[in-house]
Amino acid sequence: MKSPYKLITLVKMTMKNAPASVKVTNKQSNSVTFNAGVRQGDGLSTTLFILALHHGVQKIDQRGTIFHKT
Repeated sequence: MKSPYKLITLVKMTMKNAPASVKVTNKQSNSVTFNAGVRQGDGLSTTLFILALHHGVQKIDQRGTIFHKT
């Protein structure tokens, strides 16, 4: 499955120069920007993880594999 160019561009735009700060004992740090990874708690992070996992699982030869849910 190939992702459309517009979707990839949109994801990159939402993640580029993302601001972040840290709050410890009610004291907020200055804001910093980062260009790698996804923000903690961002709904996009789970979506990207599922897409990557789906892509990886498709490449596994699952013939003869038995899955058990316990």
